[in-house]
Amino acid sequence: MRRAAAVVALIAAGVSANAAWASARRHPDHNIPAKPSYDAACANYRSNSADCISKAVAAINHARSLEHVRPMILPDNFARLTYSEQTFVVTDLERVDRGLRPFRGITAKLNRTARQAAVADADPAPAYAAIGEFVLLNYQSNWTSNFGPLAGDYGWMYDDGYGSYNIDCSSPSSPGCWAHRDIILASYKDKPSLVSGVGSDNQNGLVSIAQLFVAGKGQHPTFTYTWRQALRHGAGGQRHS
Repeated sequence: MRRAAAVVALIAAGVSANAAWASARRHPDHNIPAKPSYDAACANYRSNSADCISKAVAAINHARSLEHVRPMILPDNFARLTYSEQTFVVTDLERVDRGLRPFRGITAKLNRTARQAAVADADPAPAYAAIGEFVLLNYQSNWTSNFGPLAGDYGWMYDDGYGSYNIDCSSPSSPGCWAHRDIILASYKDKPSLVSGVGSDNQNGLVSIAQLFVAGKGQHPTFTYTWRQALRHGAGGQRHS
């Protein structure tokens, strides 16, 4: 069910039948209210405004401080990236800043699948076993309808328990509670290569975003955007060539 544009909307998570990747980190004890609130600054497609970015990152960093995780540092060209690229960067920063492997990049075929899911307000699922010579072994996926990628990340990571807009967390004991966070922070142990796909769709003042997290093997597909590109622009406080 869609919420009014003035309210953060629903989120849902999906996993493949053979995916068994446990989260590498514990859950927060409870949902963390966003401090400062970024809703007014980010609503109605203003997620690339300086005010929205400043407030959303401040809220993320406040929540991170409660876990003793260092502040998030976005690449200097963040506001010029697409929603898909922004989402990829932010979820990789959530991983890297906790000592986890980043996903290498997003690829066109996975992006198209994620885009179709975003239009349909659904978790994306690839209906193919390979992208060229890259064989898909497992996947997991997240979906949100929110005020943009930073707000979507906040919901997935810090406001995903009972009482949040997580439709998979209908009771305190529901297995879907904190599932989006678990997917982002999964260890993906023994998986040789990690790639992603992200798609978005603007809908009544909100941004529907779907992301695929894929583990595979073989020659990785051609990327439309990479973690290395984000590093070149200072993601995480680093600048790599």
